[in-house]
Amino acid sequence: MFKNFAPQRLVDIIALLLLTIGGGVEHVLSVVRQLRDLQLILVEGGSVLLNGVRVIGKGTNSVIFKCRPAIGNVELACKVRRGDASRPSLASEGQYLHIANSVGVGPRVYTYSRDVIAYFYVDGVPLGTWWAGADAKQKRGVVEELLRQAFKLDASGVSHNELSRLEKHVLIERGRPVIIDFESATLGGGNNVTQVANGLMRLGLRPPIDALRRYKKCQCPEAFNEVLYGYLQQL
Repeated sequence: MFKNFAPQRLVDIIALLLLTIGGGVEHVLSVVRQLRDLQLILVEGGSVLLNGVRVIGKGTNSVIFKCRPAIGNVELACKVRRGDASRPSLASEGQYLHIANSVGVGPRVYTYSRDVIAYFYVDGVPLGTWWAGADAKQKRGVVEELLRQAFKLDASGVSHNELSRLEKHVLIERGRPVIIDFESATLGGGNNVTQVANGLMRLGLRPPIDALRRYKKCQCPEAFNEVLYGYLQQL
């Protein structure tokens, strides 16, 4: 029904957004203007069917579409704020994701505005699905990388705040974990390693309690290495 939208196909873009993000004409027209300013084109596709439109995903505050630049052929994902969202803007999420990118964490930001965040598309599978079919060596590599990313986030000052639910916030792309969805992130008081520890319990790994307590006090490399060893010796 809705395929690649040329910039002049305003009626198609408006119809697509009315069906998916809601919020009435005023909100939809604002999003259309932002997409135009950012030079982004929405592309139908994804595993989620939303009112007859294929999208990547749907959350409480946003809908995620496939998209691409108006010039070029880069595969992107566009997170668009819903009209009934409780959050007034996605701009802070874009800022936090940009900080996370500076330490090598998260999907790489392409551009963002008040109601749109575009980032390079992550062609991955949810951690929980991947975990069920992975061997011990693969799990060991992913757990180590995931904890190191959490440590980098702590050092950056960004707290993701949802990493206790790893199955919803981590994708595995070509064997590497990618932390996604910084919607609930805050600046200051980084506790990402602790959040990941809580999430790993849901995957059957025991938390190294004493090492985590030491890490919580100092967030230093020595304590982190103790936490890391406590997990890797289980795999």
